[in-house]
Formats: sequence, C-alpha cells, structure tokens
Amino acid sequence: MKKEFRKKVISERKNQTSEFINKNSSIITEKILEMDCIKEANTIMLYLDFNNEVKTDHLITKLISLRKTVASPITLKKEHKLIPAQITDPINGLTVNTFGPYNIREPKPDCSPTINVKDLDIVIVPAVAYDKNCYRLGYGGGFYDRFLVNLRPDAKTIGIAFDLQIFDEVPREPHDAQLDFIITESQILIPKN
Repeated sequence: MKKEFRKKVISERKNQTSEFINKNSSIITEKILEMDCIKEANTIMLYLDFNNEVKTDHLITKLISLRKTVASPITLKKEHKLIPAQITDPINGLTVNTFGPYNIREPKPDCSPTINVKDLDIVIVPAVAYDKNCYRLGYGGGFYDRFLVNLRPDAKTIGIAFDLQIFDEVPREPHDAQLDFIITESQILIPKN
C-alpha cells in the first residue's frame, strides 16, 4: 500500500510545471523565514531538493546570510545513516551522491565539517507526503526516521511540501516520525495530539 501511494504522489509532483514549483517554493521559504523557531535557531539542517521537491537553495543562501550554521545530510548507505555536514559553500561545496538510489546533492565531505546531531536546533525534513497530523511518508529507506530519534528533545522538526502532498492520512507504521510543523504554500500544520 505504501509503495503505490508513494508512486502516485511522486508522479503528481513530477507533473507540476517549473513555474508552479518555483512560485510555491518561494512562498514556503518566506513562511519558514518568518517562524520564531527559525529566527531563534543557530544550527539548521535541511535537505537539498531533487525531483520537483520544494526547492531549498534560496532558503540555504538566506539562512547562511542570516549567520546560521546550515547543514545538509551526507548519506552513508552501508551504515544506513545520515551525517549532518555544514554547507560552507552552496555553489562549489556540493556534490552528487551517486552511491545512493536517487543521485541527491550532498555537501562535499572534504570541505564540509560534520556537525553533532545534538547541536541541531531544527531539521527541515523531506517526504513524499504528509498527513494533517504531521506524520510523514518518506521515500522508503528509513534514513530520517532513524536520524530524528537522536535529536535533542527541544529540537524542532519541520516538513515542507506542496498542498498536493497533504492528505487526511498517510500509510504509516509505529516507527514513522511525527513532525512539529508542516509548511505548505497555503497552510502551517501542527500536530493535533
């Protein structure tokens, strides 16, 4: 069930125009920058977008200009884990991880200092879909579910998505993470329970 659901949502997101993706990514970026938890945070980890996800490059540049420490994950496929690494140069400091299944951009290990997970104030999480109670349906690898349990209790988790990725319910299992906020172009969701 998860597989078919995931496939359907990814297909719908892939079919959006670049105008739709860029316009709504900008709206979402502005909403994020207005959040108190973002303004107060020192260290923020977020994903590098691919495949018509909410774009994050402008957000990264803006957060760095606000003197935030900005990190993105390096994927260790064999160990099945994510390592936060600082983005020191958003133009030349990134590479494509060809070992992973998705060819996702990552910070270059040789010029990106790693960051202790306990130093993260906020993690902006990718997903295929979310439900209205802030549960996420990821890409199926479980990397983020395993990663998020290691955060400090006061660290905040934020999902960003387009409205078309929000559902009343998404297929989930007990280990699936519930986030603190979901931000879309038209709404900010917080958990009901």
